[in-house]
Amino acid sequence: MVVFHPHQGLIVFEIKAGAVRVQDGQWFYASGLQMKQSPFAQARRTRYALIDKLRQRLGRDAADALTVTHAVWFPDVLWKGSLPGTEAPSRAFLLDRAALADPAPALLRIFREAAPNAQPWTRAQQHALKELLAPDCQQLVPLATHVDDAAHALHQATEQQVAVLRMLRLQPRLLVEGGAGTGKTVLAVALAREHAALGRSVLLTCFNKALAQALTALLADVPGVTVQPFHELARTQALAAGLAYEVPTDSREQGLFFNERSAELLLQAAETGAGARYDTVIVDEAADFAATWWVALEALGAPHFSWYCFYDRQQCLFQSTDHWEPPFTASPMVLDANLRNTRPIGEAAARMGRCAVPPTFRVDQGVPPTVLQSSDFAQMAGQLRTLLRDLTGNQGLRPEQIVVLSPYRRDNAASAWAAGLDACATTDALAAPLPGLVRVGTVQGFKGLESDVVVLVGIDLRCMRHPANLYVGASRARAALYVLALADAGLAA
Repeated sequence: MVVFHPHQGLIVFEIKAGAVRVQDGQWFYASGLQMKQSPFAQARRTRYALIDKLRQRLGRDAADALTVTHAVWFPDVLWKGSLPGTEAPSRAFLLDRAALADPAPALLRIFREAAPNAQPWTRAQQHALKELLAPDCQQLVPLATHVDDAAHALHQATEQQVAVLRMLRLQPRLLVEGGAGTGKTVLAVALAREHAALGRSVLLTCFNKALAQALTALLADVPGVTVQPFHELARTQALAAGLAYEVPTDSREQGLFFNERSAELLLQAAETGAGARYDTVIVDEAADFAATWWVALEALGAPHFSWYCFYDRQQCLFQSTDHWEPPFTASPMVLDANLRNTRPIGEAAARMGRCAVPPTFRVDQGVPPTVLQSSDFAQMAGQLRTLLRDLTGNQGLRPEQIVVLSPYRRDNAASAWAAGLDACATTDALAAPLPGLVRVGTVQGFKGLESDVVVLVGIDLRCMRHPANLYVGASRARAALYVLALADAGLAA
């Protein structure tokens, strides 16, 4: 028997049914008859025979770079004691009856011990193996392969969109309106690079701290660009001007402070002339900005400064959609091609957000979103645990490819679903993937960012009354989307 995983490699198994016995290094069947070779020797012989066949089809160097290992499986016995002899690197290469119920963890241990940094098999190599073993078989492709293919196609489309914006770099003011995934943030970064290359001082601001951190990383190699979330910008400018920036402890007063007082402090600081002046001001996720903030930002501009705003009215999470207006009057450049999501995800996000479906998707094919319903958050925790184990185990996804988002914080007393996060190591740092860690945060905190796989969890009836949260959360997913909702929330499966 052989077990193949396109990202891990190939295991050649020798399977021995019934009881076996090992005595003085010799292997015996249950009948007492001695085996001509040990099971490990038989598996090794088959493994090298298979490698020789692969060399004939792929060439020696290409075949030898692939992970092909061997192991033994005794499906009728529970192996007790140590590994007999020295024919296998560790006990992981001997499977018994205990591995039958859930073989995936045991198989992954073999793969990881055989080659911790295995080279993924290309499509040509997979095809050669298929033709060698079973020309008429149907391959089952893990989700990781679909995700990688979709992410590659989406990346290519984004580069085309950047080329369009380079033609517009000399326009002094520009409004860019587009739905989720239309490439607004990518274009904002490209514009910042273009203007910095012209020797201009550039301010790139947004609402979210995590988005600002991601933008900072993208522009770390570009001198002359300042990236700050709006309230951090107000704080640093106020302190530079000698003004006190004291955040109230009362929650209601905090809301007033961040929505009004911080912008007033920024304006006062700008009027002192103590802070920097910018030749170009770029605002990403501009629909999060209040009208009073525009006045303060304008005061930071140098004479005849350029101003660019990127926004989506459907993603107003922090301001009123009905009353939001851009900082200046102009006909917006409209982006209507979805560059982030596959069509199945983009259409689902639009339905959940009760907004128009984009007319064009760069990637039409993809994995359909999955909706899992539960009676309460405790049951949802079990669904989340099972899902995360499957994604990082059977489906071959790396933990850093996954983001778990909810309208509610994981430490909220009502967020019983968060117990399901014990299936993997997690981090609250949202700005960039961290190897081996699943990112966990709120929909609001992840606005403006994206991930290969998004698990949208904790969806209840209250959340359904705020479709913008669902739209923002679902549209963060590039290639795979899972939604965990209470049955009474009314979200169609």
